[in-house]
Amino acid sequence: MPTHYQAASDPGPFARRFGISFQPQSSLVQPGQQGHFVRRPRADASSKAQLERFEVAPGRWGLIPLFSKDGQEQDTFEAQSETAAAERNFYQPWKRGHRCVILADALFQRGEEPGSVVRVSRSDGEPLALAGLWNGWRAPNGDCVESFALLTFCLPERPEQRRSAILRDAWVDDWLHCPVEETAAYLRPYADDKLVREILPR
Repeated sequence: MPTHYQAASDPGPFARRFGISFQPQSSLVQPGQQGHFVRRPRADASSKAQLERFEVAPGRWGLIPLFSKDGQEQDTFEAQSETAAAERNFYQPWKRGHRCVILADALFQRGEEPGSVVRVSRSDGEPLALAGLWNGWRAPNGDCVESFALLTFCLPERPEQRRSAILRDAWVDDWLHCPVEETAAYLRPYADDKLVREILPR
């Protein structure tokens, strides 16, 4: 399960993968903090924005469901891909196709040893494309607050362990534009030989 991630710091992948001009800032993003995600433009966006295939949006890591009264829900940082379509906190973004991609230079997960942390990155130096769900919530004062959650899946050989869903480069466009019923097809293990897992000293 992720503890935090290092946001992508190079504008190149945003331009190459999504055709977006965006200058990211390198930062460690913790649950509950602000990050950025890539999505299809919102349906209520301007006509100019809707002509684009992708946009970058700021949002809180920790999805705020539509029914929230105060936007302070806990335990919505991750959505289990096996149950998100029926889970109260996540089923509305899932059925609406509110999928997103979070570009991260590294993901920090809890290790198998108590208190240990594992840094996960791509062996080719490119950022990880983490699969997520996003939502827009209307606050009591009328503001629209956007937020997101990372999608996870369990390992078939070790069902007690969960991993964040990392998208292959060839899947990113399809993940963001596919029909809702095809969503689960992209939430599969990333090739281990293309990842670097480093156990960090305590």
